[in-house]
Amino acid sequence: MARDIPISGLPLLVYKLRTGGLPWLARRLRREWELPTTRPGQALYRAARAMWPGLSGEGRTVATAGEVLYAFYDLAVAPITFDCLWFLVGADLARRRAGLASIHAVIVPGSEAGVREEDRQYEQVVDAVARRARIGSILVPACALLPSMAGVTLAASREAAAQMAAGAAGRVYPERYEPVLPSYPDSSGPLRAAREEGAAIGVLRAGAFELRAVDRWLAARGCSGKVVTITLRSYGYMSARNSNLPAWVAFARGLDGERYSPVIVPDTEQCFDGIPAELREFPVCAEAAVNLGLRMALYERAYVNLGVNNGPMGLCWLNDRTRYITFKILTDAVPQSTPEYMRHLGYEIGEQLPQAKPWQRFVWEDDKPDVIAREFAAMAALLEAHSDDRPVVPMRAYIERTKPRD
Repeated sequence: MARDIPISGLPLLVYKLRTGGLPWLARRLRREWELPTTRPGQALYRAARAMWPGLSGEGRTVATAGEVLYAFYDLAVAPITFDCLWFLVGADLARRRAGLASIHAVIVPGSEAGVREEDRQYEQVVDAVARRARIGSILVPACALLPSMAGVTLAASREAAAQMAAGAAGRVYPERYEPVLPSYPDSSGPLRAAREEGAAIGVLRAGAFELRAVDRWLAARGCSGKVVTITLRSYGYMSARNSNLPAWVAFARGLDGERYSPVIVPDTEQCFDGIPAELREFPVCAEAAVNLGLRMALYERAYVNLGVNNGPMGLCWLNDRTRYITFKILTDAVPQSTPEYMRHLGYEIGEQLPQAKPWQRFVWEDDKPDVIAREFAAMAALLEAHSDDRPVVPMRAYIERTKPRD
């Protein structure tokens, strides 16, 4: 019983030795050496520091200051969107090039109520209050997806961020960053590095806890088949980029229930405004829509992830453990997804991402029923044909090889 466990002192030590034995004692002594928490341990440490002034707690951390790259996400110029994923990948590239052990992200407040000034149309849909809330719902959780991330600081002011940058001794990203000269590196740098240098950029990962939670979620809802996620965009800003809901509903209904388990990831706004009635016949993972870690875990667990070009799909693009098909890459009616703007961001029109695996695919067509069905069938056939670990041919070659001939 818990009440029989001693609270402290020698009785507790005896209890621990009796229940854990020598292995427990060895682990406890090692932990006390690495980080003294008992009064005797701390007293010994203070005495040793008095005798050897060079001794300090900094040497006990996983990475010393000299091994850390400080990555400054400056909200005076950077968006509070899923574009931050490209920033994280770029920071990891810089870390590897510099031979550093880890990254410490610093989120720097912008000069306009803590964020940057946006155009009036965007402000009407996502005002400064909503954007500041995204610091906690997007920016900070995104940092946890990068395995090399050692810590995150929400700078109290631009002055505080400047002090951190000055103390980093040049180990900063973006290169030569300082708050008086803010900069924001977009996706073009990582895409160029992947294309020209073969640099790995699919480095984001789901956490172990979130993976276990998603496994429980799927099991509780009877998703015993191969999970096929459908990520929807249904947003009041630039609605021309939204998902073709009837087409996706028809696709989900047409899946073989003996083999596949469709899971809907709704637009985050739908979680609060109400899930459309036509989606309620399927498992709807609203949890993934509002929790970035769970979203990434679901994408890693899925057989294939489907959706249109929107922010959350970037989690798949930058995680080489996921399988995905992304539709509707271009939308001419939207400035941020025209061919010209996509080239500006480093994408090659009509091509795949430079680091993409054969089971990771851009489809440069709208999400129409026949297009969705065609691409999913080709992907499923590709994966089934190579489930025995034979070399996987590129998707384009597979489609050419298997499409009907006149």
